[in-house]
Amino acid sequence: MSKINFSVICCYYNELNILQKKFDQFHKFSSKINFDHEFIFVDNDSYDGSKEFLIAEKKKNKKNFFFIFNENNLGKGGSIKKALSLANKKYAVIFDIDEYELLDLVKIFDILKSEDHDFLVGSRIFKEKKANFIYKKNYYGVKLITAIINYLFNLKLTDAAGATKMIKVSEYKKFAFTTNKFDFEFDVLCRFAKNNKKINEFNSNYEPRTYKEGKKLRAFKDGFTILIIILKNFFKKYEK
Repeated sequence: MSKINFSVICCYYNELNILQKKFDQFHKFSSKINFDHEFIFVDNDSYDGSKEFLIAEKKKNKKNFFFIFNENNLGKGGSIKKALSLANKKYAVIFDIDEYELLDLVKIFDILKSEDHDFLVGSRIFKEKKANFIYKKNYYGVKLITAIINYLFNLKLTDAAGATKMIKVSEYKKFAFTTNKFDFEFDVLCRFAKNNKKINEFNSNYEPRTYKEGKKLRAFKDGFTILIIILKNFFKKYEK
């Protein structure tokens, strides 16, 4: 297997409180891990001070830390796509600082040392572990969406909606994606599955936050958009 290296993509929109609490963890963690990596931070035209916070961090010229500042709100998917277009590593990891642990990156590295994959998703309910969800509608929505994806694409995932996702960049670049919101990550997953790419999952630790604390995904509105993109991919012809 060729050398394992990661572009870790972290997207923000009005997340100043989270950044102030957790950003230093990135730097400490980055200095300790022993595999090749870069962090790409994307601000999606925030107006709460997040952009200014990241601009100040950029000026510190920390090793392996790169920054993108969107002039307009591109949606989470649009921000991820922009970062992926600039990613310089073999694998890209989509990572949310708010509800997940950086040790997920080590777990992904250990998996790839043993076996290569095109797509990995961090499951919050891996092998029937107790679900740590604040909102029941979100939990049952995840179960439903995952069941639909498994049925349509012959997968065996427990949590298709986990926010920590690893994508092999060379496979991603074979396709063209037009989705730009929360549906983007499902678009990639379903497109990969449709075209028989190697997909698996791992146990991801999850500490959920409330809407009051800044959680943005809406179960019904975003869930419907996600369902539409799942169905579009199911009826789409094989591409590769």
